Amino acid sequence: MARIVRIAAAQAPVHERLGPVVNQPLADQQKAYRRKLIEQLVTQAADARADIVCFAEHATTQGIANDPSRRDIWEDVIAGPTAKWAGDLAARCKLYLVLPVKGYIDGQLRNAAIVYDRRGRIIGHYCKVHCTCGEVERGVEPGDSWPVFQADFGTFGVLICHDISFPESARCLALNGAEILFWPTHWGGWGEHHDHIVIASRAIDNAAWVVQVSLAPLPGALWHPGDHIANSGVISPLGQRISNAGQRIGVSVAEVDLDADQRIVDNFSVQGEQITFREAMLGDRRPGTYGAITREK
Repeated sequence: MARIVRIAAAQAPVHERLGPVVNQPLADQQKAYRRKLIEQLVTQAADARADIVCFAEHATTQGIANDPSRRDIWEDVIAGPTAKWAGDLAARCKLYLVLPVKGYIDGQLRNAAIVYDRRGRIIGHYCKVHCTCGEVERGVEPGDSWPVFQADFGTFGVLICHDISFPESARCLALNGAEILFWPTHWGGWGEHHDHIVIASRAIDNAAWVVQVSLAPLPGALWHPGDHIANSGVISPLGQRISNAGQRIGVSVAEVDLDADQRIVDNFSVQGEQITFREAMLGDRRPGTYGAITREK
């Protein structure tokens, strides 16, 4: 039986600063600007009959570079006003929402993604594990787990930006049952060839769908090498890009069948059996030999 899911990657523009964001009124103004963009794109996703939509890293706080100790700006992202607003939005549009945010969770500053169901309820969150040195210097606490989330169409997980640099990130999510890997990001500067190979590899290695969500240039601006990678969309388990927002602001939607036949027969790994590539590759692992991966640096 087919399990059809319509996946939306919402590509908002890079931040357009409203002036030096150094106080709460300006921060609130910037948040309101980002919320308006998010509402427009979620509505587009709903109009396209999407089941789930994801935004880029720091979706609600783009352009805010304040002292993270300012709790009047960096709110509790589970119980604060943004969480209430996002839950209402997901419920109104009747879709799952993966909303990357920066803020406090249980008293610690996190780079996180909050996951809402079709009724607007928070069903979990993920905290970025591989924070950059700059993030750590600014007080962001790295996460330490790879949760997956159960939806009415299947199971998915989230990696954030630098997480994808490490093959172990996607593999842990796949081993935990994720069929779809959402990747909100600010990546840029590595080069398109490098980017495509890394992203496609995470899909192929784990026989998973990868959803890349980046930022577009501002209206009227040209994209240049080194900018945010844009091109938000879905990559298949074969590493093929099946939807792409290009460099435009908007929503890229792909319809996929999570039960599509991916059986392999009589290849180098299995003879005379009919199993999926995912079953073969994950089943042939030898974790007992992987001590070098888990050894502390």
